[in-house]
Amino acid sequence: MRKKILLAAVAALGMALSTGATVAQADTQEISSMDNAPSVNVSVLSANGQAGVQAECYFPVVSPDGGALVCFQPYGEHLYICDAKADGHHPVARYYRSDKSGRKVKHSTYPNPQCLDHNLSIPESGWINYQACNYEKSTLLSCSGYSGRISAK
Repeated sequence: MRKKILLAAVAALGMALSTGATVAQADTQEISSMDNAPSVNVSVLSANGQAGVQAECYFPVVSPDGGALVCFQPYGEHLYICDAKADGHHPVARYYRSDKSGRKVKHSTYPNPQCLDHNLSIPESGWINYQACNYEKSTLLSCSGYSGRISAK
């Protein structure tokens, strides 16, 4: 009987993971040093979608199909959500914050190669943990692993 219950639990976990469901808050490793942190320069559109500026962001994660890139700028707490491939799909950031508000989801409709600047307000002692996903309308196509807890300081 115990073996059947254990097998059912393992099967349920596998099904939840394969459908993209979140079973637990992702990676708990905290990354607080910017020394030698991986970074990328991205093209960010202003809030009205008019002017583009270059911005450096850190700890980039890319969806497995290469269509979405998400990275973080700790100074000012900016999460950049970028369309990394002109494939007709759109990028999405799924993230957790240190305020325990649950998983948040932010879609970007800016076309490749532009990035949405999602301006967050995270305390200096806080963190963010995010992943990059590529969507076709409301259908999830692929998601990266989580970044690990990135310090907001």
